[in-house]
Amino acid sequence: MLLIGGVTVYYRVSLAQYLLDQIAEDMALPGFSAEVSEISHREVVVQDISVGDAREIALDRLVLTYDLMDLWQGGTLTVDLDRLALSLDVTGQGPVLGSLDSLFMSDEQNKTQSSFPVLPFRPALKINNSNLQIMTDLGAAQLPFAVEVRGHSEDDVQGWVSFEGGHLVDYEPEEFYLGAIFSSSDLQIDWDIKWQKVGVSGEGAASFFLDNPGLNWNVFGDITGNIPKAFLPRNIEATRVKLNLDGVGQIDLGERPPSKWREAISPLMLHLGQATANLAATLAVDGQLTSGARFDGQFPLALTQKGPETKVGLEAAGQFNVTNLPADAMLPPVIRQVFGPSLSGEIDPVETTATFTLNDARPVAGKIGMKLRGETPAEITSFVEITGGLSQEYDQVELENVILDVRGQTLELAGHKVSGGALAATISKETSESWEGDWKAKIEGVDNTGANEQPDYLLRIRQGTAQGSFNLDRNKVSFTGDLGQIELTKLEVPDVIRTQSNENITFTNIESEFHLPLDTTGNAAELKNVSGDLHVKSLKLHLIKEKRDVIITDVSSKIRGREGDKWQIGTTVSEIQVPDQKLKISSARNDVSTPFFQPVNDVDVNSLVLASRSEATIKLDDPELGLPPFVFKGQSSGPIRKTDLSADVTLLEGVPLLNLTGEMDLIALDGQIEAVIPSIMFSEGGVQPKVFTPHLADLKVRDGSVSGRVEISLDKGVPDGHGYLNVDLPDAEINELPFKDLVGRFFFQGITEPVLPPGQKLEIASFDAGVPISDIDLMFGVVPEADDFIVDLRNADLKIAGGNLGFKPQKIPVLADKKSILLQVEKLDLKELFTLIGREDLSGTGQLTGEIPIKFVGEQIIIEKGALATEGPGVLQIRSQLIADALAAGGEQVELLVKALHNFEYTELTLDIDKPINSAAQVSLGISGANKDVLDGHPFRLNINLETKVEPLLEVLLQGQKLSQGLVSGLLNK
Repeated sequence: MLLIGGVTVYYRVSLAQYLLDQIAEDMALPGFSAEVSEISHREVVVQDISVGDAREIALDRLVLTYDLMDLWQGGTLTVDLDRLALSLDVTGQGPVLGSLDSLFMSDEQNKTQSSFPVLPFRPALKINNSNLQIMTDLGAAQLPFAVEVRGHSEDDVQGWVSFEGGHLVDYEPEEFYLGAIFSSSDLQIDWDIKWQKVGVSGEGAASFFLDNPGLNWNVFGDITGNIPKAFLPRNIEATRVKLNLDGVGQIDLGERPPSKWREAISPLMLHLGQATANLAATLAVDGQLTSGARFDGQFPLALTQKGPETKVGLEAAGQFNVTNLPADAMLPPVIRQVFGPSLSGEIDPVETTATFTLNDARPVAGKIGMKLRGETPAEITSFVEITGGLSQEYDQVELENVILDVRGQTLELAGHKVSGGALAATISKETSESWEGDWKAKIEGVDNTGANEQPDYLLRIRQGTAQGSFNLDRNKVSFTGDLGQIELTKLEVPDVIRTQSNENITFTNIESEFHLPLDTTGNAAELKNVSGDLHVKSLKLHLIKEKRDVIITDVSSKIRGREGDKWQIGTTVSEIQVPDQKLKISSARNDVSTPFFQPVNDVDVNSLVLASRSEATIKLDDPELGLPPFVFKGQSSGPIRKTDLSADVTLLEGVPLLNLTGEMDLIALDGQIEAVIPSIMFSEGGVQPKVFTPHLADLKVRDGSVSGRVEISLDKGVPDGHGYLNVDLPDAEINELPFKDLVGRFFFQGITEPVLPPGQKLEIASFDAGVPISDIDLMFGVVPEADDFIVDLRNADLKIAGGNLGFKPQKIPVLADKKSILLQVEKLDLKELFTLIGREDLSGTGQLTGEIPIKFVGEQIIIEKGALATEGPGVLQIRSQLIADALAAGGEQVELLVKALHNFEYTELTLDIDKPINSAAQVSLGISGANKDVLDGHPFRLNINLETKVEPLLEVLLQGQKLSQGLVSGLLNK
């Protein structure tokens, strides 16, 4: 034993060093080093102590001084620490405690709290010449401090802690003192700080002591300074706080209040219901977000407690401001749109309180009223009221009911001015993890017509309302809308369409379900399903470019969407009217579907795949035309960038009129479409040409057909293309004038302004207008010009009275009320001509050639100086009683003239034709020659005005131009 004791004494320093290193290793102290330099029966000396990879704790010398015999009997153990240095980092660049941070963040250490031991000796702790180093953004701040603690149990423990003086780089505080004196029954804290360079100042004191009737406390003073960046959220760059405190309070512990802190803990908790307190705390903050936005505010808080009830409110209105909002990219854009670059807020002290009651139920109630204003005229007022209770650990509020009321006025969102809006909601806790409630919303005076930039549409809404309920079950949110309505006063797409009157849009049966993200990664809520109905009773529209009104009646839409399935929108329209066109579209329906997608801002529209079906009954409601109704059916399918289209137009009886097929990019509005007019058969009692255009209403077909094809290309929505139309009418009539074997071959280029190039062909085998006409042959072209179309007439021939009639090639306006043509006559048989004009009492031989200038004015024909003449001599035979009676009183010479005209051999014969407007045609016959059996063949010249029936011939021309006009206008939809 003596040997062991001797070895222990001899190696006492080495053994102590080993034990100290082993303890540090067991505690996993990083960067630990220390040197045990002396152990004796009076002292232990350890020097050069360092803990932490960056020497976060450093101590030059630790000395334990004692007398073994005295210590054994409960004497004093003196602990002296010389030049203790502690380092903290509050710049936010790393952990506050550096490499030692993990030692103080252990969950296990937080779970257990060791009690204050009763020591068998009286420790006396002294820390001298020590320094607390705090790394700040301005550099390292050095704060000297000293500590002294005495007492071997909590009954006699006492001591003090003092920080005094210091420096930051080369800057020293004007004044810096922070100290605390404590004992087993009281605690006194004092501070007096003025350090302009660091931005910290304040003066005050606080005391807590056990005395009759229990715990008493008071605090008075202020403190101003920057909150270290390490203790700020990441999105806050800097925050400066000023706090003024003034308050007193006590907790009554009964007739025999404890005199020691340890004895008072349980009674204090049991008697919180008898506490009284009054504390005024004015909090002023000023800071900047990492985005560059700045904020400041002042909140005069007031805390009062009387018995179990604690109230927190405002002594006066709270104020706050946020500036430089555009710099904050994380802020929702709608905030900047509503308030502009800055906003200010005011918290109403009357409508802002929080109440906590300390009883078994631990109820909590609170409300806050706030008003927000911006640089814009916008103003938003909100009120929130909650009820609930404190958790058993008193560390969080468990809500039971929430009332929300938000109102705004003079708002502007995305170029839309809103005069007023409101949202109200009541929320109640249903189970431990679910909530339910009702909501109401209202909006007034929405208007974007005064926007600085021309919007894609112009909108005015007088008011809109909606209401419904919702349910929150863990992460599942369900909304229902019982009824919603919008009163629309204006909706216009410039240069395209606009509403004509106030319209009411109703929403019903709205249901939706969202799943909220369980993590905090910022993921958006996911829509699981949605449904709703929309109804418009009447909608009056005006097509701006077309200068045409459209009336839509009973519009109903149903929208459905479900995750894993499809989005589906079904729309029905009772009737669509185009009054000036006497057009009615009834029983219209459109169904569109696409695979379900989340309706977020970054949805890839290009990836959508659409499928749609449409159908409607179309009728031209014109009793004069008597057109039959027909049915439109269309469908589309495929990716939105490459959608296949098809449509059919048929009569109600099933007769096909038009087939369309094609492919289209619905985003770029590019595509190729082919429209085919199948062979449409015309028949008496069946389909008639007037189905295409009212211009053909006078055309009746007993046997015939029409067919054609159009190839349309779309470039950014602008159509172009070409096509043809074939017309075959073996048996038909126009204005009850029959014709046979009409063959028309028409082709065109362009869609919006179609052009019929020269080469259009129209042939008619025969036409009976009271005058037999045959071999009608027209070749022409049509080009648009201003508000009309010009016929480029290349060839126009027909056979009549054994001769040929033709029109001189020229350009003729189709739709003009006034137009001129030149009729060319070649080798027209004289005898047949007299028959055509109703003068069967005239006859003769020879052929007439010449020109007749014709003017069309509306439905009137004017002829000025039409002249025909024979190409050589012939015989004219006049056996007209009218002429004989007219010449009877002329004597013997006139009688010889009448006799000569019975068989007059002319050397020259002319016909002059004139027809003034609204008058009958005037025909003058001029002849030169002789009758060899009268007056020995003496020659003479004679002019005779003939009464004729030339109007049927003119009617042929008029109907011909009507037919041409009708066909061209029908083809060009003019």
